Amino acid sequence: MSSRLLDSVAVNAGISIVGFGLAPLLKKIAIEGGVTPWMVSLVSACGAAIVSLLILARLRPKNIGQLFDRRHFMPLLIIGIVATGIVTLLAAIALSTTTATNRSLFLSAYPAATLLFAHLILGERLRAQQYMAIALLLTGLVVMNDSSAGLKFTQGFWLLVATLPLIGLTDVYSKRLVSDVRPLVLATGRNLYGLIFIAAVALFVELGDQLSFGQAVALLLAGGGQGIAVWTLFRAFERSKASLVSSIVAASPFVTLGLEVTFLELTLTPVQWLGMFIVITAAVWLAQRGRSESA
Repeated sequence: MSSRLLDSVAVNAGISIVGFGLAPLLKKIAIEGGVTPWMVSLVSACGAAIVSLLILARLRPKNIGQLFDRRHFMPLLIIGIVATGIVTLLAAIALSTTTATNRSLFLSAYPAATLLFAHLILGERLRAQQYMAIALLLTGLVVMNDSSAGLKFTQGFWLLVATLPLIGLTDVYSKRLVSDVRPLVLATGRNLYGLIFIAAVALFVELGDQLSFGQAVALLLAGGGQGIAVWTLFRAFERSKASLVSSIVAASPFVTLGLEVTFLELTLTPVQWLGMFIVITAAVWLAQRGRSESA
C-alpha cells in the first residue's frame, strides 16, 4: 500500500471502523467458545500493548522513554489501570450476557461520557444541543435492551454502564497530559500499563484451560486491531476535521452488527434497531456539536 494511500483520511478512518468494529465480535466468539473473560482480557490486552509498542518504536523511538519518565509514570499507570485494565475486564465479563453489538455501541457512547466529565471537572461548557445529544444517546442504549418480554437489563448492560464514568474520568485526566505527552505515547502507555494490571490480577483468578491456538490468535488480533484503530484514528484527526472523522468512526457498530448477524446469528427486534439508530445518530450529532464548540 502506497504512502499516499496510507495518508488518506478515508483509509485511516476506514481502518479505525474495522478495528473498533471487529474487536468486540472476536472477543464474543471466544467467550461463546468457552474462554473465560479473564483470559480474553489478558490475551487481547497483550495484542494491544504489542502493536502499540511496535508502532511507537517505529514512528517515535525517541519518545519511548516517556513511558517510564518519573513525571509521567504515575499518570500513565493510573490511566492504564482504569481505562485499559478495569474497563477491559468489565467489558469482557459483560460479553457473557450481552451482545458484541451492544458493546460496540457503548464504545460510540464514550465521547459523551468524556464531554460530561469535562464539564463537571474542568468546567468546560456544554450547550443545550449537547445535553440533548447525550440524553438521546443514553436513551438509545436503554432501548437496545428490548426483548420479547419488554425491556430486560442484563448484568452485561450494567457492567458496560459502569465503564462510562471510568472512561470519562480517564479521558479528562488524559487531556491534562497531552501538552507534555504525545497522543501515541499516551495510547501506548495506556495499553502497556493496562496489560501489566490485568496480568497481575490474572495471578489470583482462574484463567481456565479452554484457549485454543486459533482463539489465541483471534484475541491477539482483536487487541492489536484496536491498537491499530487508535493509531489510524489519530492519523485521521491530524488530516481532517475531528467532527468528520468522529462521525465516520461512529459507524463502527454496523461492522460489529454485520459480523455478529453473520457468525453468531444475532437478530434484533424492531425496537432494538431503533435504539441502534438513535445511538449512532446521537454520537454523530455530538461529534458535530463538539467541533462547532471548539471552532
